[in-house]
Amino acid sequence: MNPMSAVAEPQRDARLDLRLPQETRALISEAAALSGSSLTDYILNLIVPAARRDVLESRTIRLSRDAWEDFLDILDRPDNERLAALREHRPDWDATRR
Repeated sequence: MNPMSAVAEPQRDARLDLRLPQETRALISEAAALSGSSLTDYILNLIVPAARRDVLESRTIRLSRDAWEDFLDILDRPDNERLAALREHRPDWDATRR
């Protein structure tokens, strides 16, 4: 392999064991062989992007344009008295630890 094109891969130091029907295992093995990949690489190339997408999707909040405008309007409002007092409050952490 050309050292200039080599990309450092993370160390593979964890296992994931699956129980699946033999027919499914055979199908995945055949697909991996047809793609010229090892079984592990074939599965990882499919699963990791899907997992990243799912995690990103769960961390993303989607708002309609109207909801976004409402959100921005709320952020632009001046603080009410209670919120302003809360922002100014500085707790005395040492007093609570005694």
